[in-house]
Amino acid sequence: MKLALYHPWIYVTGGIERSLLHIVERSRHDWTLYTHHYDSASTFPGLRDARVVVLDPQVSVRRALPALAQAAYRIGRSQLPLRDEQALLVSSEGLGDFVMARNRLPTVCYCHTPLKILHDPVTKDALRERDARKYAALLALGPGFSMVDKRMWKRYRHVLANSYETAHRIERAGLTDSEIEVLHPGVDLEQFTLHPTLPRERFFLVAGRIMWEKRIELAIQALRAAREHGLDVSMVVAGGVDSKSRPYLQTLREHAEGLPVEFVVDPSDEDLASLYARCMSVVFTAPNEDWGVVPLEAMASGAPVIAVDAGGPRESVIHNVTGWLLPPTPWAFAEQMRKIAESDNGRIVSRRAVRRRAQQFAADAFVARLDDVMEEVALHGSVTAPIRPTVSRPVAVPPLAATGSEDETGN
Repeated sequence: MKLALYHPWIYVTGGIERSLLHIVERSRHDWTLYTHHYDSASTFPGLRDARVVVLDPQVSVRRALPALAQAAYRIGRSQLPLRDEQALLVSSEGLGDFVMARNRLPTVCYCHTPLKILHDPVTKDALRERDARKYAALLALGPGFSMVDKRMWKRYRHVLANSYETAHRIERAGLTDSEIEVLHPGVDLEQFTLHPTLPRERFFLVAGRIMWEKRIELAIQALRAAREHGLDVSMVVAGGVDSKSRPYLQTLREHAEGLPVEFVVDPSDEDLASLYARCMSVVFTAPNEDWGVVPLEAMASGAPVIAVDAGGPRESVIHNVTGWLLPPTPWAFAEQMRKIAESDNGRIVSRRAVRRRAQQFAADAFVARLDDVMEEVALHGSVTAPIRPTVSRPVAVPPLAATGSEDETGN
């Protein structure tokens, strides 16, 4: 079956782009990707093998409100040059919905989040603190944006959300009266895997896109607090940086002065997998993440996760089993880092139990369910089969019996 997928911009190596790659590589269907901005050099290399159609005129990737307004206008004016595709998947992160204005193909929404600065209270409050003028403009423009966005949502035949956190945002925004199916994006269990005999090194890893919304300064503050109390550990910050986030990267470098922090910009998948496999733990500081593929990649590699107790990590990380869900303070994070570093070679939890949790979110299962939904909508105009349940809450994975052997604990 031939299908179309629309995402406004494909130009970074983030969780959304990772999901797009999984879809085109693992689906039983034939996909064409439509986008208003594509940079093959700065996103995942695997997407170069996909069929990508860049729409004209292109849109800016800047997040300033005037640029967002112009992007929404251009997206809404676009009619996809569809050929013989039978259904459309809109990858929705706030603006993608506007492509529905002139397209009538049976369409499924896969929502990563409604527009965060409007519908996520944590991001909205952060914007108010960072830029009062932008916040005031958002308050003025928000109602009109929401009114149009709700009209676009009425044209979806089925709605998928990447997490229960995102589903709750959709409900609070009143974007749809339809049932929302939660379908968590998955992780490549072969690319990110557990190496039981590989020794863990004395560093903590911060992975994922380097951007202000991820609040990476919290990890650096935690490292400083830990070292001030005598803990001899270091940190690696590894992730993609686009042009608009380079000032933030410079700010992080300034925060890290005098600390053993290494910045790895735009790491390859191979380098990232190696870092996951060697670190004691992954530190995930996003204040209210929509879902978060980084915790999955970490757990697939046997690395426990220290995360903020909010958003998507509540659905993936099991407290005290595969990681720790903590208040967003440097002291809470520093104390957990100390416990890990002072345990037996960082083996504070069973790394095999951590890996087993990630196996519940395999990329193949994610794509298979998406394939079923798209086929149902293409053939019947809606999802007629019962919605299959996904993981609704963290289900504890029983730790393996402690034998003290390196093989059993996964080091």
